[in-house]
Amino acid sequence: MHWLCNGCAFTRARAVALACGLLLGAGAASAQDVRIENVTVAPRDARTATVRFDIAWDGSWRHEANHDAAWVFFKVRAEGGTEWQHVRLAADKVLNPTGYGHGDGTPLDLIVPDGKDGFVGMFVRHAEYAAPGTLAARGVTGVWDFTANKGITQDTKVNVQAFGIRMVYVAEGPFYLGPGGSEVNAFYEYTDGSQQNLPYQVTSAGAIPTGRQAGKLWARTSEPLRPTGAPLVDNGEVPASFPNGYAAFYCMKYPITDVLYAGFLNTLTAAEADKRYPDKGGIIRSGESSNYTYSAKGGGGWTARGGYGGHGLSWADGVALAAWAGLRPMTELELEKAVRGPREPVPDETGPSYWGIVEFSIGAWHAAKQGQIERAVTVGNATGRRFAGTHGNGTLTLPADWPQEDAVGAGFRCGPGVPRVADEHQRYRLSDRLQAADVNPERNHFRWRGVRTAPAAKSE
Repeated sequence: MHWLCNGCAFTRARAVALACGLLLGAGAASAQDVRIENVTVAPRDARTATVRFDIAWDGSWRHEANHDAAWVFFKVRAEGGTEWQHVRLAADKVLNPTGYGHGDGTPLDLIVPDGKDGFVGMFVRHAEYAAPGTLAARGVTGVWDFTANKGITQDTKVNVQAFGIRMVYVAEGPFYLGPGGSEVNAFYEYTDGSQQNLPYQVTSAGAIPTGRQAGKLWARTSEPLRPTGAPLVDNGEVPASFPNGYAAFYCMKYPITDVLYAGFLNTLTAAEADKRYPDKGGIIRSGESSNYTYSAKGGGGWTARGGYGGHGLSWADGVALAAWAGLRPMTELELEKAVRGPREPVPDETGPSYWGIVEFSIGAWHAAKQGQIERAVTVGNATGRRFAGTHGNGTLTLPADWPQEDAVGAGFRCGPGVPRVADEHQRYRLSDRLQAADVNPERNHFRWRGVRTAPAAKSE
């Protein structure tokens, strides 16, 4: 059986021994899909196996400023087993490691993030500058360290699923936070107390000093509407460990889709899937309670309900998927960078994204007509500021620095949030922070997208 979705692709195979390889079928897909097909695995040495696959998607590009990519990762289950495990990759360097090949077709770069939270997936991108068009390559290879998986040997028969998520590269560099208009609680650069309109420029990945002192980052207030914990710390800082948007990162091009979320649920245990199942969203389940199968109501394409939107997700649902996929939450500073890019602010701006990141319903990140209600880690309370940008390790376990399932440390940007507030359409504005630190752990019409810090892609 073979599933495909907008912004992601994933596959299931019949069980065969590693030594025999693993063949997956093909299927139809829409223009937004990452299409991963013909996946095989074969032993390479006593510890590793070669994973081979074909990959394609439409509208891919690379130019001097940025590019798109696919975040590709794998799940494995031994024949007769009940637990899907994350595949850990083996790599001797970040960019095009030994054993990784781009196959035939579009020349590719294969990037394997390393470090303590690395080796959980790879970025696939154009190796050369390319105008928007179809990226397609056959026989792409990666290296799987199968000794990292319980119960897997060279003779084990396995099922493997391959997942691919569309990502957009947000380049390293300075950018502006805050006001171009009358946004509530917007960031600005403090001078002498006489103005709240000077945008604050983030010029490094280091700590950002905060307070009512000249040159520091501060935020407007709007009593009594200001939510508890929204202010920054006077004479404090946003720690250097907090991802402040200066460093390069990859951002999901689309929010979590219904079909991606269904694929996620299908790799969990029955109890885990039941906990994460948003019964009022775009996901349906069928079969017996001990062995449900999950699918998307709309089949994965765009629908008026937001086929790209993952309607009905809570903060806990979103971070669970991010951890499972080897991604992380984005911060509210990264969100402003993801939309504004290096441009100077304009009054009451709503988008579109400078980089080509897409909003769920109208083809561009532009909230003037549709508010996507992005969830992001806030700098408005101490819990949010403790976030250090750790990535998930392919399981449901949340890293300790993340805002946890109670959503303390997370908030709402670019949308009205819930409960609805006065002048809710003003909440769509990029720099509006009225609900930036609002704590809401409930499921509702929230959308969620993950990011991953871009590794230093050096070839040596």
